[in-house]
Amino acid sequence: MRIHYQIQEQMFSVYEMKRKADVLIVGGVEIVIKSDLTLPHIELAVDGIGTRIATHLRKIGISPVLFDYIGNDEFNELINSYFEKKEILFFWSRQPYGTRRILKLYGDGFNKVYKDYRNIENIDYTFILNNLSEIINEVKSVYIILSNWNTKLIRNLKLLGKFIFLDFEETINFPENSEIFGDFIFINEELELKNVKYLYKITFMKNGNIVFEFDDIKEEIIPFSEKKEYIFEAKSAFKSIIINSLLDGKNLKDSLLLGNIAYSYAVENKGKQISRNLLYEEFYKRKDGNG
Repeated sequence: MRIHYQIQEQMFSVYEMKRKADVLIVGGVEIVIKSDLTLPHIELAVDGIGTRIATHLRKIGISPVLFDYIGNDEFNELINSYFEKKEILFFWSRQPYGTRRILKLYGDGFNKVYKDYRNIENIDYTFILNNLSEIINEVKSVYIILSNWNTKLIRNLKLLGKFIFLDFEETINFPENSEIFGDFIFINEELELKNVKYLYKITFMKNGNIVFEFDDIKEEIIPFSEKKEYIFEAKSAFKSIIINSLLDGKNLKDSLLLGNIAYSYAVENKGKQISRNLLYEEFYKRKDGNG
């Protein structure tokens, strides 16, 4: 099936007038359908890793630009209005399989998540290099979240001198015969890496801890909270703070401490994102040994 691109070109003038971009996020937009089986109520929400990272970055003062494939369907207006309200520049192209959906069912002692994998066909993301060239030239880094990995896109972005974050949390397929290179990668413990090269690596462990690796350094980060709820939201908060800290010139030690604070705040506060003021207030307390 041929894909008809529907990039909203009229938004480029808005981008040029309003502000510069700090980071481009590719992928990670979805619709979550929440249903409490004990109540006759269904809730729709714009979510996904890319969505959460972009909104948190915007909240703490970073200007992200987000791109993804979504359907020209009943969810299109909801998604675009959501990012408009959040003051996040969002560019999209039509996904022929429709917007990705996640179904979450709740009940008395019941919690089940169903993921929509209809759109896992390989999509050519390389056209981003042309259609978003002005933004790519401006940003220092690109954060990529894909189900099927396109090595050509990543290789071309590296040739342009961009710092590449790769998020493998939603990964389904790796290319069998091609290497992927990222500067900073995020991965879950249960996923086996294939043909992936990196400088820095964050692994989210099943026990809730976080492992950081760089060269011969390996450090296990123990969250300040022992709670295990809202882990998805907590991981997204951790990732966004790492991006912000590195863009802000923080060293790795301080970046990891800030990430831990944001992660722990999310699990303690039902997935909520920490404010910038509270983040740094807690950071200086803990850095000075008072936390």
